[in-house]
Formats: sequence, structure tokens, C-alpha cells
Amino acid sequence: MTDTEVPGLLSTDLPFEFRTCPHLRQARRGAAARRVRTPAGDEAWLVSGHDEIKKLLIGRQLGRSHPTPEARAQYAHDPLYDQVESHDHAVADTAHAAVRAAVKPHFTARRMLRLRPTLATLVEGQVDQLIEHGPPAELRADFSGPLIRQVFTELFAVPAADRDRCLEVMRLGSEDGLGDLFEFVTELAATKAAAPDDSLMARLAASGLHGDQVVRIAMLLYLAGTGATSNQIDYGILLLAEESAQRERLAANPDQLPVAIEEMLRLAGSLTLPRYAREDFEIGDSTISAGDLVLLDLVDGNYDEDAFAEPTTFEAERRPNRHLTFGHGSWTCPGAPLARQVMQLVFASLLTRLPTLRPALPPGSTTGGPLTGGLPTTLEITW
Repeated sequence: MTDTEVPGLLSTDLPFEFRTCPHLRQARRGAAARRVRTPAGDEAWLVSGHDEIKKLLIGRQLGRSHPTPEARAQYAHDPLYDQVESHDHAVADTAHAAVRAAVKPHFTARRMLRLRPTLATLVEGQVDQLIEHGPPAELRADFSGPLIRQVFTELFAVPAADRDRCLEVMRLGSEDGLGDLFEFVTELAATKAAAPDDSLMARLAASGLHGDQVVRIAMLLYLAGTGATSNQIDYGILLLAEESAQRERLAANPDQLPVAIEEMLRLAGSLTLPRYAREDFEIGDSTISAGDLVLLDLVDGNYDEDAFAEPTTFEAERRPNRHLTFGHGSWTCPGAPLARQVMQLVFASLLTRLPTLRPALPPGSTTGGPLTGGLPTTLEITW
């Protein structure tokens, strides 16, 4: 490693206002793949170009397996985020296909349409609580966090008698660790396996996965889904607070919200899982060796000026908008339809009921780090 190499911090981990910094954007352009050092202290390759990321996501060069998992490079030394699916590529491919086959039916357009009234009730109820709380409020603790936790109790089909406990262990999991939540999900997975229903967890169990695999996948879905969607809601609120003219146009023309949501998603981005090279291959002028850790920076891809005109500008009417926030190809996030539904309902409600919602103070630049989403830990809002 040399002093001139780019630090291995993914853009999704950078503080909110750093995303559009022209010096940062310039520093991250250049080679198709760059050697970096991760926050865990390991060496990796960072790929940030829009087209390069798309090609790797639809290709066979990368995967979520590693021949010697105990020796693999890691991004953050996080047991869930940095986990690999197997030491065998074929086994990992089979497991990935099984999970997608089990999960995909829960996010079809028809199912989302059936779920929409329930989601709308959850959104309106959370906005009710926010209004009752009164300003100032804390964005994540009082709004986006509890809302997304409720969405996941629906997704996991948690029995009504257990929902309060589930919501509490979800809330505490973000503060005191995941032990109680892991225990709850383990119990729920066993219940769904013993008495199958039409729930996501029952489908995972019926796909042939072992109980511990079902629990790990459910936990990963929860952690990735709650963190990413909460961040995307928070980010959208900050963007609309800064763009009053576009906010007013959207309030007057709510039918334009689906397009605006895609632009919020583009700028917010999401965290992508680490992947490993299955074989030696070349990208640009670089040769990546089998077993190397490869980080695909979806946020940087979304800010690529070769793919988007004026990429650092929030343009609510941007078309087309082929962002990478939900991945691409077989690595497209299966929960994307649910996230889009939730965001459309959230902003339709907020633009109508709390049109002046905004940060109480400008967001600080002291946040950022592995797996943080780049937003302040606490952010007061007012209206």
C-alpha cells in the first residue's frame, strides 16, 4: 500500500454532506479498480464506476464464497456483514438461488398491492405519533426506525401476541446488541418450520435450508433492510428540506412521487455486501486474483458522471434513472418493491401532513464509518 492510495471507506459510510464534495468525487475517479485498505485493516479492491459495477454484478467473476473463509479479507470485522455463504462456489450458488426463489414471491407486484393498505396504516400511524410527539423530534428514534421495525413484523408474519416483544427486541438490538433479537428470530423460525404458513420465514425453511441458515438469512434481511430503508427515508427528508422548490412541486403533484423516489434512492444509495474473486481476472489495467476481496461502491456508481448528467444534483424529475441502489442482475435486492412502496407512502403522507419537516439544525459532519450509512447518529427534526 502507498500513501497515495484511496482509503477503503465505501461512499455509503461517508457523512451526508461529503457525498457531493467535488474533491472527493475527483479523487475516486481514475482506475477501474483501485487497491485500498478496509476499516478492518485488510487489503481489497474498490470498484466505483457505474458500468464496471453492472458488469461485475451480472458476471461470474465474483461471489459470496471463499475457499478459505478463515483467511479471507474483511471490510469491518462484522460477523453478519462479512460472513460468506460457503467455502465452495457451487454450494454458495445453490444457496443463493434457493434463497432468491423463496424470497421473491413475497415481493411481487400483486403481493405489494395487497400489502399496501397495511403499510399505509403503519405509515399514517407513525406520522400520527410524530405529530403527537410535537417538535422537536428525533428522526430515527421517533419516526423512520419504529416504522421500519413495524414493517418487518408484517414481513416476518410475527403473531399478534408476540409483536410488542418483537418490536422491543428490535429496538434494543440497535443499542445493546443482537442477542435477544437473534433468540427471538430463532424461536420464530422454529415455529414457522413446525407450522408452515405463507410467511417469508416459512418459505425459507421450506426451501431446504437448515434452521441456522434460515435465522442468519432472516437476520441479514432485517439488518440490511431496516438500516438501508431507514437511511433512505432520512436522506429523502434531508434532500426535500434543502430543495424547497422541488418539495412544493411534489406536494402539488403527488403523481410525480414515484419518479422522485428513484432520485432519492439514487443519491442515498445502499451498502453492498463484500464479494470475493472466484478466479483471476482483469478489470481495466488491474489484475484481480482469486480470493481477493472486491468492494463494489454502489453510491459512487450512482454519482458517476458518465452515467448521470450532473450526478451530484437532486433532480426530482430525472429520467431515465438507472441507479444501482438495489444492485443489478441476480444481485438485485428482492426487497426493492417493498422499499419503494414504503417510501412512496411515507413521502405522500409527509408532504401533505408535515410539509415543512426539516432538520432542527444542519446535519453535522462528525459521523461516518463502517456500516453507518453516513448519517448522524441522532438528528433532531422540526416542522
